[in-house]
Amino acid sequence: MIFKLMRVELLKVRRSLALMMMFACPLMVALLMLAVELKSKRGWSLEMFWASHTAVWCYFMYPLYIALVTGLLNGNEHKNATWRVMLTMPISARQLYVAKLLLALCFIIGANLVLVGLVSLSAFSLGQMGHVLPGVIDFSILNRVLLISLTGLPILVVQHWVSWRVQNIVVPLALGVIATMGITQIGQSKEWVYYPWTYVMTSIHATSADARVLAVQLALVVAGGLFLVSTLWVGRRGAEFA
Repeated sequence: MIFKLMRVELLKVRRSLALMMMFACPLMVALLMLAVELKSKRGWSLEMFWASHTAVWCYFMYPLYIALVTGLLNGNEHKNATWRVMLTMPISARQLYVAKLLLALCFIIGANLVLVGLVSLSAFSLGQMGHVLPGVIDFSILNRVLLISLTGLPILVVQHWVSWRVQNIVVPLALGVIATMGITQIGQSKEWVYYPWTYVMTSIHATSADARVLAVQLALVVAGGLFLVSTLWVGRRGAEFA
């Protein structure tokens, strides 16, 4: 039933703003870093070029993108007042909640893969313009995409629950902005373990291997706990959108 619901949801988001943002947000990061490289002519290696993209993506754009996509996916139902119609079907609120969460996860993984494609295209374009970046793009990039997707799960669950409950999309977006502002300061302190928004950056850019592993472990545990609590809460509420 969950996957049938996902197919229905996919039909609803065709040509939607959420789908457009999956390409637009990584594109903005890629264009920004391409402009920086062309202007500075630092002669980055491919590894540094990729690291610069992930730094901008994980510090600023990625958390905001998660807030935006979850807000848009749930906002369609709020805007069109279709929650009650959906819940009159032979499905439970929990099933719909999980289906939308999985759909948002697909959008997030898709955006990360789009970023990889755009970084590769930027590197190729720079080479054609005479800005050769030494090094090669290997499969370690896909490993980082996996880490970024996994460590973003706690953020995804929080933002999904907020946008599920609150009709105004401004609230989840405001939460995303405020939480993103804390990444830089808290991420450089010992308290980063208590702040899920820092897990993404720590998992790929921390100098300590132990910290990188801990970030992934914490992300999975926190996301699992939040998912369990929020799903049980959704199922016990009765009339979800009175």
